[in-house]
Formats: sequence, C-alpha cells, structure tokens
Amino acid sequence: MYFSLGVKVRKEDFYNMEAELRCLLEELLNPLTRMIVIKGVRRVGKSSLLRVALSESGLPHLLLDLRAVGPPCSETFYDAFSRNLSALVEKAQSLRSVLSKISGLEVVGFRVELTKREISTISELLKVLDDWSSRRGRPLILAFDEAQDLRFVRGADKLLAHIYDYLQNIKLVLAGSEVGILDRLLGHEAPQSPLFGRAYAEIPIDRLPPRKAKEFLIKGFEQVSVQIEESEVDEAVKLLDGIIGWLTYYGYYRTRESHEKALEKTLEEGSAIAAEELKNFLAARQQAKRRYIQILKILERPSRWSEIKRHLNLSLGIRISDKQLTNYIKELKNYGFTENTQ
Repeated sequence: MYFSLGVKVRKEDFYNMEAELRCLLEELLNPLTRMIVIKGVRRVGKSSLLRVALSESGLPHLLLDLRAVGPPCSETFYDAFSRNLSALVEKAQSLRSVLSKISGLEVVGFRVELTKREISTISELLKVLDDWSSRRGRPLILAFDEAQDLRFVRGADKLLAHIYDYLQNIKLVLAGSEVGILDRLLGHEAPQSPLFGRAYAEIPIDRLPPRKAKEFLIKGFEQVSVQIEESEVDEAVKLLDGIIGWLTYYGYYRTRESHEKALEKTLEEGSAIAAEELKNFLAARQQAKRRYIQILKILERPSRWSEIKRHLNLSLGIRISDKQLTNYIKELKNYGFTENTQ
C-alpha cells in the first residue's frame, strides 16, 4: 500500500522510482562497481529505494541506519553494526562458527555483540566477511543510511577507503540527505581525504513533479477505496512540495479524517521535524546563530546572493563580508536547510 507508514521494503508498495530502482540493481550486480551513493533531501524515498533494491537483489547485506538507534555517535554505530550482523547470521547460519573466532565479538545463538568497540574490530570482521563472500561467489553489500553521520565515528572514512581498496567482495552503498556533508565524507575537492578520488555510481533522488505527486495520491486512495475531491488532492500537492514521505502521511491521515485535519497534521509533523533539525544545527553555532536565522528568513522568498547580503547587513546593523556570507549559505545548503541561491 502506498499509504503504509514507515520505510517500504516491498516493490509493490514502492511508487515511481522504476528508473532509479533499475539503476541501483544494475550497480549492485555489476562486479566493477565498488561504491554507490544515493543522494536526496529527507523524505524523498532514499531509504525505501535502498531497502527495496536490497530485497530485490537477493544479495547478502548489512544495512546500518545510523539514526535508528539514537543520536549519531560512535556508540550508535556499533549498536547498529551488532544488530544487523545478528540479522545476517540468522539468515546465513554458516557465519556463526566463522565469527566466533574473531577477537572482540561474542556470538550467542544468532545474537552477535561487539564487545571490543573499535574500528580495528570492524576491520577484522569485514576481512572475514570478505573471505566468506569470496567463497560463496557473491558480494556482500555494506550499506549505510544517513551515511553523512559516519563523520561522528572516528576512523570511519579510513575504514571505507580500506574496504574500497582491499575488500573486493564487499560493495559499499552510502545514502544521505545532508548532501554537502556527505560530499565532505567522500572527499570532494579534498585531496587529503581518505576517500578522495574513489570513483562511485551516483543515484540522485528528486521530489515528485506535481503530475506524479497527484498520480501518487489518486492511486493511493484507489488502493484503499477512499473517494476524495480533486481540489483536495491539488491543495495537498501544492503544499507538500513533491516530498513523497509527506504525501504518504497526508494520504494515511486523510483515509481517517477530513482533508483539513489530515493536511494540518502532516504540516505540523513536518514543521516539528524541521524545527528540531534546525535547533540542533544552531546549537553548535551559537556565535553565528542570529545570522543563520536572519538568512533563513530572507530566503523565505527567492533571493539573489546580492539581495541576501544587503538585507542581512540592514537587519543586523553590521557588515558581513562576502566570504562570511558565502560560508553561511554553504553550511545551510550542506545541511539541507536551503537550496541553490542565484
């Protein structure tokens, strides 16, 4: 069902990404592809695309959602690794005896616990998994959702480079919504970065255009046999800006209550999530907090760079240099709070 909440894992519940799914499957199965990067703003369907593709490929995989077990940090990384490694062992029970020999791992039944939480343990573990995959003649997919949060894990970038260069039976997939931060992890324009210069297949995910967003809602309501006015669909499409996650929320609520309440709830939830993300962003930038807030206010309407600078200088009563303003806008873009300015 299109309006089922949560990340999709079945192809029949997945809408509109036939080309992206086909491309991702081809890259997963291509022996020459070492790394795949999926980019897009939050709630456009990256997680669903990744999970559906992994399911359709039939390949063994470890999928670490770096925000599923708490705030991003090293501990949540190791928690995610333990949990997903346990799921893999349950599906491939031959791994139990192999993993039990690794120092820093504890295997009890199908449960695997990282007792030594260091990158060196993960490196040793992946070497064993690489050998296991080689014997089976099938690659292991190591996928990270919200991969930009690997920046909070010391040594993660070096680990990814090591996997890329030496573990030929493990294929990397990185999906991220803070595109600028993900690019930093990938070493864009940074020769000193461990991942600099590594080729990868990129799959961008965009918002649904209005025609597709309207089609999604109409088909979703048909699936649950709910009649809805076209004017209501049009208003939802206009306000929810092609973000399939929010269109799904609206559809879910609309099957239970009025159009007005469904739209209100969806917008409230979206605003609450955005506000929390902005709060966390500004908490680490107290000195420039007022400047960031003012820039976002200016950007509520389309603005050229020169207009932003003029309005910012007037509103703050101080002169912001070109370099400072460029850095502020770049940071907001990197974290997904704004898009390109002219």
